[in-house]
Amino acid sequence: MPEYTVYVDVWLLRLGCNFIFEYLLLWATATITHTKTKPLRLLLGSLVGTFHYFLYLLASTGLLPYYGLMRFLPIVVLVSLVMIFVTFYPIGWKSLLKVAAYFYGIGFIAAGMGMAAAYLLGRPGAPQFAIGTMISVLAILLIAEIGWGIVHETIVDRVYRIPLAILCDDQEVRTTALVDTGNHLKDPLNRHPVIIVENAALQELLPSDLTSIILDLGEGKVEAIDQLSRITEWQTRLRIIPYSSIGKNNGLLIGFRPDRVKIGGHYLPEHLQPTIAVHPYRLSPDGDYMALLPPILLEGTAESSKGGEAHAKTTSTDI
Repeated sequence: MPEYTVYVDVWLLRLGCNFIFEYLLLWATATITHTKTKPLRLLLGSLVGTFHYFLYLLASTGLLPYYGLMRFLPIVVLVSLVMIFVTFYPIGWKSLLKVAAYFYGIGFIAAGMGMAAAYLLGRPGAPQFAIGTMISVLAILLIAEIGWGIVHETIVDRVYRIPLAILCDDQEVRTTALVDTGNHLKDPLNRHPVIIVENAALQELLPSDLTSIILDLGEGKVEAIDQLSRITEWQTRLRIIPYSSIGKNNGLLIGFRPDRVKIGGHYLPEHLQPTIAVHPYRLSPDGDYMALLPPILLEGTAESSKGGEAHAKTTSTDI
């Protein structure tokens, strides 16, 4: 029986690179196909693939039998299907076929590029598999970005979506806001900037009678404004905010003046307290955010935190 020298550090590097490859491949597949999953499921699915690779390495040195079985194509396909099921379960057959097509397509291209790099950068009989795996990882990110822009989209999700807290009458609601350079609304009374927030996010703050008025106004029933006089406890807070957007001119939103607003981890200074405009419907089709934040308010948070972290601007979003 031939003897092999096993370098643990090399194996750990190869296993680590393989895990990163499997994780990013599953992540790219989930993002491109819009298939729901969770980080823990991505982790478990990646561990399944990495465990098979670990067994393959052991078998390749003779430490385990069945080396041929580990590299047998049906076994490799079976392992990949287990990875998909672990990551995306429960999943229907149509969705499974779609996910598998993207998984194998991206995987074959990236793995092919990595394998080519491993042999080109290595010596005859000693390919650089670790470097090849890293090339495969970069290939996944490149394919995902060029084809679908998901790397950029992920960065946008992390940078341009900010925690928002609104305090009013000793109550507080928290949600996620999207920084929107297209939001130039101003309170007509004091010219302060306006944060647009979904009606659903504000139910704990709003008087019960106000919700029905907001929905009526959203349906174009302008006469609903006359009913605002019934909201006696909020007469000094309420605002009528005109706006225009694609497909809608001279629209109206009901707004109110909160007690305080916190963006990220910082309260806005008193001179920059915004007005909250209540939007009757969802702002994000996927529910990723429930408010639109004008960029000028980020300058206020940076100012109040004495040079703290500022956030970049994003593209415009219509009301």
